[in-house]
Amino acid sequence: MEQVKISQVAKILGVSLNSVYRKVKQNETKLNDELIKTNGVTYVTKEGIEILRGLFAKLNPSESATNKEDSSISCLKEIIANQQKTLDSLIARQSEERARADAIIMKLTQDVGKVQKLLEERKPEAVIEKTFAEVKPKVNLREKKVNNPLTGKTWYQKLWIEFFEPWKLREQQPY
Repeated sequence: MEQVKISQVAKILGVSLNSVYRKVKQNETKLNDELIKTNGVTYVTKEGIEILRGLFAKLNPSESATNKEDSSISCLKEIIANQQKTLDSLIARQSEERARADAIIMKLTQDVGKVQKLLEERKPEAVIEKTFAEVKPKVNLREKKVNNPLTGKTWYQKLWIEFFEPWKLREQQPY
């Protein structure tokens, strides 16, 4: 006679440990021969497991092991179907974007070909030669023409500028 702990029975039946203890306590008369207590540990025989399975099935028939498996399988099938729909819509959107991009590339390729033909057919413009009179001379921006502050001054004004206003003389020297 094989014996299983109450915690293992709870795992086998897919219910909580407290639920199993509650059922054992409520149905002690039915399970009396199937329960074995050794060193503070309660064991249940195979027949006791079947009795408990029947008690839990009576409590909630939709929660039996086969119904749980069927409901989980149907839930997984629904999830897979939703994910497949999402993938199909993403693939369709991607193919539309690809077709749009191909159309744009084709249009640009045709436009480049037309512009290239126009450039090849265009005649080069005649080069106009300018005479020296028409060409403006280059102006050297580095050389500044600075007026000498001493020109046109009398001797005492020159002396005054040299001794008392020397900054006027510094402005005339380019750096």
